[in-house]
Amino acid sequence: MCALINGELGWLMYLREPGDAGMSSRNPDYAGPEAATIDYLLENGQRDEYPASWALPVATLQRAIDAFRADGLPPAFVLWHRDD
Repeated sequence: MCALINGELGWLMYLREPGDAGMSSRNPDYAGPEAATIDYLLENGQRDEYPASWALPVATLQRAIDAFRADGLPPAFVLWHRDD
């Protein structure tokens, strides 16, 4: 599981194994413009852009990461989208 964060929002990605398309978070409460995006700056300097509707509050991301560390599974309280 990994998280990309920009300010108070971010999104999660869960990969089951190397090469897996994985799953990514969605925010069922998102009410903004459909085309809105958020920029994320990666450690290597690359800037990626993802839909704002994928983003969750940082507190939710932290809770999800803590739950993942505890049981090794993507937490059920996050709405996941299969990316394959």
